[in-house]
Amino acid sequence: MSEMKSLEEALTATYDNLDRLSPRDISAFWAVVPKFLGGKGPMRTNQQLQQQMFHQFDKISTKSIQDIEQYGYRELATLAISLAKIIDKISKRERPVKGSPLQILQDILIGNESKIKQYIFREIASSSVPILHEFEPRHLSNFIYAFGLAEDVVLVEDGSTFFDMLAKQVISFNNMDEFKPQELSNISWAYANVKVSNSQLFKKIGDHIVTMNNLNEFWPQELSNILWAFATAEEKHPKLFKRLADQIIGLDNLHNFKPQELSNTIWSFATAGESHPILFKKMADHIVQLPNINEFWPQALKDLVWAYATAEESHPQLFRKIADRIISLDSLDEFWPQTLSNTVWAFATASESHPNLFKKLAEEAIKRQHDFKPQELANFLWAHATNGQVDEHLFSSLVPSVLANLDKYNAQSLINVAWAYSVANVNASSVFNNDFINACLIRKKENDFIEEDFRQLHQWQLWQEEIKSDISLPPPLKKKCYEAFISRIPEPSKFQDDVISILSSMDLQPQEEVLMKSGYRIDAVVDVNGKQIAVEVDGPSHFIGRSRELTGSTILKHRQVVGLDGMPVVAIPYWEWDKLKDRKKKEQYLRHSLGLIKATSID
Repeated sequence: MSEMKSLEEALTATYDNLDRLSPRDISAFWAVVPKFLGGKGPMRTNQQLQQQMFHQFDKISTKSIQDIEQYGYRELATLAISLAKIIDKISKRERPVKGSPLQILQDILIGNESKIKQYIFREIASSSVPILHEFEPRHLSNFIYAFGLAEDVVLVEDGSTFFDMLAKQVISFNNMDEFKPQELSNISWAYANVKVSNSQLFKKIGDHIVTMNNLNEFWPQELSNILWAFATAEEKHPKLFKRLADQIIGLDNLHNFKPQELSNTIWSFATAGESHPILFKKMADHIVQLPNINEFWPQALKDLVWAYATAEESHPQLFRKIADRIISLDSLDEFWPQTLSNTVWAFATASESHPNLFKKLAEEAIKRQHDFKPQELANFLWAHATNGQVDEHLFSSLVPSVLANLDKYNAQSLINVAWAYSVANVNASSVFNNDFINACLIRKKENDFIEEDFRQLHQWQLWQEEIKSDISLPPPLKKKCYEAFISRIPEPSKFQDDVISILSSMDLQPQEEVLMKSGYRIDAVVDVNGKQIAVEVDGPSHFIGRSRELTGSTILKHRQVVGLDGMPVVAIPYWEWDKLKDRKKKEQYLRHSLGLIKATSID
């Protein structure tokens, strides 16, 4: 079979000699089929030739299953992995060219609602049970990988799965050294891919890898797949993650890691909640130094920023490089709504500013808003508001979709949407009406709200007062929200103490941590020429990363204190204060900010 130069040649030779071929010969035929399925496959314009090919494939596949009990473990493993690879290739194409080998094999091996595929793999599983103990590590790992790749979970009579039987067989090996790195990787990946975990199996694999003398035989794909499998299967093994991280860090460079392997590795650590700052920095530095990141698919780009944001590992250069890459794309058609949503969520969570990125993704979201799931839409709006990107066109345009999903939002999404519109200050009366109040009451009865939800809901109520709406929360809920909002204990910073000290030396007698009628606490209130002024000491947390753009929370606070409490706000940005090296310049700065003196240079 290895000498065949085309699919037609292999197909005809196998069909013509079908009655004389052994199980090994037939499994060898299926093994060569995947390599001939590259691209879209040849067009078959002649209907007679199409029918001939269908007939040949059908007869061979029927014969393969009819004789399945005659197969030894080697032939079973070869047949299973070959069919799985073929099915995988077919499944990755939504509409194979009519009359092509892909389309014919789709009908023969998968069938309507995958019923044929399920039948084939049930037969393979059943025939393997009596000889499962004969499988050698290489064939066993290929066999497991085949079922994972085909995404077929065969159920057995006792309610367990065939994967449980396979796991017992792997565990039965006393010496795990018989399994090569790729085989360990394939086994782990298969279980995670079909979402069937087996803690005993994962523990045995993890413990074995941890105790290996060295991991130099593990290729990047194997390292990343193992990490991905443990994270996806939610199997905790801190020692394994540390050992693999140390292995990667010890490499001279990461040039052998493909884009998907880089993103999968970082995603795995973030998903598993395993911290390793040195690894995160090494990988980010490597990606930043690449000439370009054109080979990174949208999913990989999204996974990277999501992972760094989730793990709270800061790397502004990486975020900037990824943002610039996305902006440079002519089209975002390959970005799923979830990818768009998770990307802006990551930038907002990591407090990374990139207005042009947010603008581009906003334009795409407006065009495809009806494709967003409720949580994706809520996260998208929350991220824009959090980063202070309050594009009126975006929030106005998404009102119909927000309204359509009002009864579908979970508690957090419902409050995030309300808070986002409060920050954006874009009226959406069709959304925020009695139906919204009822949705809140339902969530409250179900005890879905957490303390932060009540605080954000209070800010939404303040917004309704700002826009002079007649919509109001019921008094008991309104009170609960207010009490949650004012319950935060003030934590003055050294920066704030320094400003208060200067204000005191100016005989302005500042009042500290003043609780306003709105519920906001002001860092200091001073009386200037008979007029009270709120002094807000805005440290780094009030800005997006290292930029000078205010966060949505700070924008909302300043606006509502001015609009509802009727008090002007003087904000003291930390970077301006840090430039003032002596007390005299700081006092001069405050006098100017409060209108006590005319503008002069204080540098």
